[in-house]
Amino acid sequence: MRVTYIPSSNTATNGVALGSDANTDVRVFKILVGAPVNAGNIFVYSITNPVNGASTNIAAKITLPTFSTTNINPGVYVIDFGPGGLPLAQGGNVIIDQTMQVSVIWELADNSQ
Repeated sequence: MRVTYIPSSNTATNGVALGSDANTDVRVFKILVGAPVNAGNIFVYSITNPVNGASTNIAAKITLPTFSTTNINPGVYVIDFGPGGLPLAQGGNVIIDQTMQVSVIWELADNSQ
């Protein structure tokens, strides 16, 4: 397993590629959000070089809830894609729009799954 840590917004740099290039298939197993923020967005793309804000090639988009006195921030969020993971056929990329201390747990794909 590999871990990629994204401490803060990376929209200006169009995210962090997981695989080394478009020919590298990966699987994302979990996303840990260490410092959840109101309505923070996490975009997981199926390509290594997406354009921030593009609606194409999105494999998953997670929007955190708005926290209030009745909907209290419970701490670390874990987004679990299950034992098979979320397959990303062309390297994959993660863009976050706020400082959320995100860790992505992933590995190179074994396409037999």
